[in-house]
Amino acid sequence: MLQNMRNNMKGTVAFMIVGFLAFIMAASLVDLSGTGYGTHYNSDIATVNGEVITERDLQIALGQERQRLQAQFGNSLPAEFLSDERLRGPVLESLVQRTVLLDKANNGSMTVSDSGLDKLITEMPEFQNNGRFDANLFVQNIRQIGYTPMSFRALLRDDVITNQLRNGLVSTAFVTDRELKQLVALSRQTRDFSWITLPLADLPEQMTVSAEEIQSYYDENKSLYNTQEKISVEYIELKVSDIADTLEISEGEIQQQYQQEVNDYALSTEREAAHIMIEGDDDAAQKKLAEVQEKLAAGEDFAALAADYSDDFGSKESGGNLGVTTGDAFPDAFEAALVELSVGDVSEPIQVDNATHIIKLLSLKENTPPTFEESQARIESELKSLQAEEIFIEQLTELKDLTYNAESLKEVAEQLDLTAQTSGLFTRAGGDEAVLRDNRVVDAAFSDQVLQEGYTSDVLELSPDHIVVINLLEHQPVRTLTLDEKRTELEAELKLAKAKEQVAKQAAELQAALESGTALDILAEKNDLPLNKEVAISREGSGQPPELVEHIFSLSRPESDKPVHSSLYLSNNDYVLVSLLAVADAVFDDLTEEEQRGARLSLARSASTDEFRAWQSLIVDKADVDISGSILAN
Repeated sequence: MLQNMRNNMKGTVAFMIVGFLAFIMAASLVDLSGTGYGTHYNSDIATVNGEVITERDLQIALGQERQRLQAQFGNSLPAEFLSDERLRGPVLESLVQRTVLLDKANNGSMTVSDSGLDKLITEMPEFQNNGRFDANLFVQNIRQIGYTPMSFRALLRDDVITNQLRNGLVSTAFVTDRELKQLVALSRQTRDFSWITLPLADLPEQMTVSAEEIQSYYDENKSLYNTQEKISVEYIELKVSDIADTLEISEGEIQQQYQQEVNDYALSTEREAAHIMIEGDDDAAQKKLAEVQEKLAAGEDFAALAADYSDDFGSKESGGNLGVTTGDAFPDAFEAALVELSVGDVSEPIQVDNATHIIKLLSLKENTPPTFEESQARIESELKSLQAEEIFIEQLTELKDLTYNAESLKEVAEQLDLTAQTSGLFTRAGGDEAVLRDNRVVDAAFSDQVLQEGYTSDVLELSPDHIVVINLLEHQPVRTLTLDEKRTELEAELKLAKAKEQVAKQAAELQAALESGTALDILAEKNDLPLNKEVAISREGSGQPPELVEHIFSLSRPESDKPVHSSLYLSNNDYVLVSLLAVADAVFDDLTEEEQRGARLSLARSASTDEFRAWQSLIVDKADVDISGSILAN
């Protein structure tokens, strides 16, 4: 009886919330690995020391990398940078590295407890609502990134233990004083230099190019002037969020849901209980019970008496503590007695099956629900989402039927009260619209089914709450641009080439004079060019072109006060001749204590990162990695 009672006990509420969700989701929700993507989505694409990486793993990682890039660069990032072709290789390599690290961590017996994982999950801000863990929000957010609660817990566990391994190695790094002084000397080094610039400016416009030159240049490079294959499509996009935006929820419905939540809050009052259990009903048991009651009446410590007298060996060593209940962890009689107690009170003996319990209420936590005003917007949103999901499923079924062999998506959209959207022309790198940057949509658009055979695509399930279907509108195959189409561009290229050639000729003359011993300031004066000079410039080089500063710090030190001469083209095609005059190393002892600490920390962090990457590269090289031969070309 006692064991059954303890097995039903909740412990901490957060632990049970997550554990319960994991069980329910595993039993009742469709795992995303089996939803709508066919056998290819579940195919094995690599094995690492016996651990399998699937196409689903790669697709989830690709989606996360695209989100990271879009969050970092926004709309300024060209669509081709988000293409499957560009990202697939690096992302797969990252997955291989992560799998090797995880294998090392597991072999090193690194782990994390279930309670530790639960604590991490329940404390994540993205899963909280009004400061409390929200189970619905948890499920909603992880489904959006392609996980169930069980697979998300597995991912989190892997991240925690690989971070244990990484941090354990990184934290052992150290630097010597000699290394530190060398770093400071170089990193805070300053340089003096002077330079003159031969500007390109508007020189290209002064150049003349004949029609014959343009024709000849076009003929020589004609193979480079092919267009990219382009298409435009019409598509229907169905999203739960879009449907939800069209719905209206009455205040009565919101009030009803709010009242249900208030009732749930009342049921979630947490009581921490302890007990002294006396098994049996014979004379010996009655005598023991009487002794306990007598000592309690005399004011002796409940926890000490539990340790001495309780027959519950699972709780006696902790003073009889049974943990927390919200009213359904213990038998009814036990719960009823507990409800009658105030904090610190001890109950009369309670008979449960073949044992007698004396119960003490250790603590009480009454959860106060938020006000209706605080909850109204959230409840309205959740109710809209629930109704939208039902409509989504209905429309998805109809959409699959109506688009099969449909000649026009516009007619289908009208029947479903949806909108068929039209794209501009786009290449295999994707289009301007977000949905047309998804590699699955682009692949379908350029598939034989759509492009060659002229059929509507299959309904593409991009996520459990987002689908799209597409149809071809226009196809522009690869062709060679005509001379008339390229003429303006080619004329500009040829003018620029002539202008650069003229600047290069002048630069060569000046460079020869410089190398022969003519000082830079003399050359500047003779050629009516301004002489520029920088004193004690740092590597940051504020105010000067970055490529110029980088070049200056790549030059060797002047010897015997003899300047070091060099030259380079800037990104704007200006030509620069430079003379490095002096180099001054920074002195570590001249830094403030705070600067010295920062330099030491920076070097240690840099060294530890380099060492970790070298070690990681070594273990990856030694790992048994088998990648499908065609996977990077898919």
